[in-house]
Amino acid sequence: MSDRTQWLQEVIHALEELGGQATLVDIYNKVEDRNKIDLSSYIDWKAQIRKHIYLNSSDTDIFKGRVGDDTDLFYSIEGKGKGIWGLRAFVPKGNNVDLTEDDLGFIEGKKKLRQHIYRERNPKVIKMAKEKFKQEHNGILFCEICGFDFYETYGEVGEDFIEGHHTIPVSELEEGQVTKVEDIAIVCSNCHRMLHRKRPWLTKGELKRLVGKK
Repeated sequence: MSDRTQWLQEVIHALEELGGQATLVDIYNKVEDRNKIDLSSYIDWKAQIRKHIYLNSSDTDIFKGRVGDDTDLFYSIEGKGKGIWGLRAFVPKGNNVDLTEDDLGFIEGKKKLRQHIYRERNPKVIKMAKEKFKQEHNGILFCEICGFDFYETYGEVGEDFIEGHHTIPVSELEEGQVTKVEDIAIVCSNCHRMLHRKRPWLTKGELKRLVGKK
């Protein structure tokens, strides 16, 4: 295995073990913990990790391939310079996916939840939903229900921050059904919690009426 292939595979394995997305610091730590490469033989082994991510992501300026081809392996979670990366081909597994409220609502048995995790828990869906929302609203992310804008309130620390809510509960997923971008609601943390406050879940329209947003 060539040096390039070895580093590339190591970054992929590290991201897989980290749940498909992680900060550069977490990737460094995971590679170090895995101890599959003799890091002492490199002057700056962390630079190797960054280089192989950047060379294989269409979100960087040094990417030489085409968007979506087999060299476009990684994507930037929060934009260039944020240091948070995701693995495009990540396949969620029961032991490497953190469950959210959306997953835990209406669980009808472990088999149903497992099917949901394998089909739905891909960070690309939320990322695509956010990008689509920004394109439709002049690059701004705000809560679809109450209008809250994290950037407007918190400044730089709140830039590009928002949560994605799966509008279809686990119990309503049909066999083979795949989550679409349209199934994701863009919401603030408070509204996300309130959507889960009742059983069955409140809809966007119901919560809008509660907060006076007709």
